[in-house]
Parts: sequence; C-alpha cells; structure tokens
Amino acid sequence: MVYRLYFRIYNRMTQKKLQKQSMYAEYDEDGDGIVSDEELSHVADIKKLEHDLRKQRAQRRMATASLVAMASFTIAMFFVDLERVKALADISNLFYLTGGGIVSVYMGASAIMNRNGK
Repeated sequence: MVYRLYFRIYNRMTQKKLQKQSMYAEYDEDGDGIVSDEELSHVADIKKLEHDLRKQRAQRRMATASLVAMASFTIAMFFVDLERVKALADISNLFYLTGGGIVSVYMGASAIMNRNGK
C-alpha cells in the first residue's frame, strides 16, 4: 500500500524531459523542453494531417502535370506535318480523355472535400 502511494507520487513528480536533438522535440508545443501528455496526444492528429497534406500535394501535382502535358501536346501538334497528325489522332484522343479524367477527378474531389469541410 505504501509502495503504491510512493509510486504514484513519484510518477507525478517526474516529468518527460526531452533529450537533445530528440525526434519528439517538434511536438513540444510550448518550448519548455518537456512534452506533456496533452502534447503527446496531438502527435497522432499531427501525423494524420501531415499525411493528408502530402497526399493532396501529390494529387495536385498529378493534375498540374496532366494539364501541362495536354497543353504541350496541343501546341506541338501545330508544328507537326498533317499526315503525322492524322496518324496520331487515335492516340491523342485517348491522351486527352485520360488527362481530362485525371483533372476532373481532382477538381471534383477538391470541391467535395471543401463542401464537407474535410
């Protein structure tokens, strides 16, 4: 009984101090060198938010690359012989459909996420 009481008091008195150059130093929100339980509880939320931001950035880059590729292909077609343009017509249709699909899905998903507040 006395041991349990001592253990509880000892645990309350000890604080979670960070080592120098700790990987958890970025989660010390108030900068006092001690990571509290509240600050540690935010770690999962912070990691999920960072993951979502990386995912959104990758999707935006993919949509941007598709738009740039479609614009470049269109401009390049003005400088190509007419016979080659006719030969590339079937492939260019698929190229525009897939590029447009990527861009439209990105724009639609962004609009839905903004409306739902996620």
